[in-house]
Amino acid sequence: MSGRSRLLSIGLPVVGLCALAGGIYLVAANRPPVMSESAPRRPVTQPRAETLAATGAQAGGLIGAVGTSEPPGEPIAIAAHVAGIVETVEATVGADVRRGDLLFRVDSRRAAAEVAARRGQIDAAAANMEALRATVPTREAAIASARAAQASAEARVLEADADLADRRNKLQLGERLLRTAVVSSEEVDNRRFVMQQAEARVATARAAVAEAAAGVLQAQAELARLVNPAGGGPGADIIAAEKRIALAQRECDKASTELEQFAVHSPVDGRIIQINVRPGEFAPASVPAEGLVVIARKGPTHLRVEIDEVDMPRFRPELPAWASPRGSVGIRYPLSFAYVEPLVVPKRGLSGRTTDIVDTRVLQVVYTLANDEPTIGIGQQYDVFITPVTVAETASDP
Repeated sequence: MSGRSRLLSIGLPVVGLCALAGGIYLVAANRPPVMSESAPRRPVTQPRAETLAATGAQAGGLIGAVGTSEPPGEPIAIAAHVAGIVETVEATVGADVRRGDLLFRVDSRRAAAEVAARRGQIDAAAANMEALRATVPTREAAIASARAAQASAEARVLEADADLADRRNKLQLGERLLRTAVVSSEEVDNRRFVMQQAEARVATARAAVAEAAAGVLQAQAELARLVNPAGGGPGADIIAAEKRIALAQRECDKASTELEQFAVHSPVDGRIIQINVRPGEFAPASVPAEGLVVIARKGPTHLRVEIDEVDMPRFRPELPAWASPRGSVGIRYPLSFAYVEPLVVPKRGLSGRTTDIVDTRVLQVVYTLANDEPTIGIGQQYDVFITPVTVAETASDP
């Protein structure tokens, strides 16, 4: 029993150490080789000896970079304002366009129907206002009729007052004659009843006058809703109708603006260099990776050069520079400085290898390529060489 315990206590650790050593060996033996490769900081094509002699620089002393041709202001990637199915494409690759020219159109039938509906609302609101204005003469006639009724009622009041006065006199006369027994008491009572009837007719006539006056006020109030009695301007109902027309017009303008967004026009004068949309395809409202239509402004071709951060201290805008098409060592195009984008950005042109340095930053400098220099197309790459300042000049700069 003790022999077995000694075997387990000594043998198991030995087996474990052997397995560990074997694993380390296998990992080390199968590990892929790591080749140290520096990041591409200079162009692939080096200048010839006669070119270096002409510039008075050594190959290692030049600032080498890769430049990409682009139109002035960079290419403009056109996107759709509204997502939808493309109905027509009017743009053609290589065609010159002016600002406002139609490029393509998205299906806009629903938006067109909305505009038609809004215009119908404008027509309905305008017809309502015309109907209100047409009632103005009717309201004025109603005022005149109410005033005539008031005048007639006032005349009946006068007539009733006169009849009441006559009945009152007859009653007073009868009461005096009753003392002399000329008139009987029954006659006096009849005269009193007749006078009371005359008083009732007077009250009725005065009530009719008040009713006619209320009718005049009502007719004037209805007219005031159409015509302002103070200055003769539009009344509240006419103003409300005008507001409804203005609101309908604004809604129609909004719908018309939305309808116009279905047609995409060129924002600048230039030339179409790429079309990435066809009739029947879906156009997203967001900016795609590639513009649906790409436009280049007219002008001398620019060359966007990315200078590595290690070469930035030796760069000056006034330094002479030239470019050569990739693979064409003997061709040399002089460059003129355009501008520098001061923001240093991460390098985008990586080779895709695992040894690429992704934290490399570059300064983007834009040069102008002469108009008489041939270019194959936008996006062509060039090997760019810049004669740098010397180390002494760099140290002497403040």
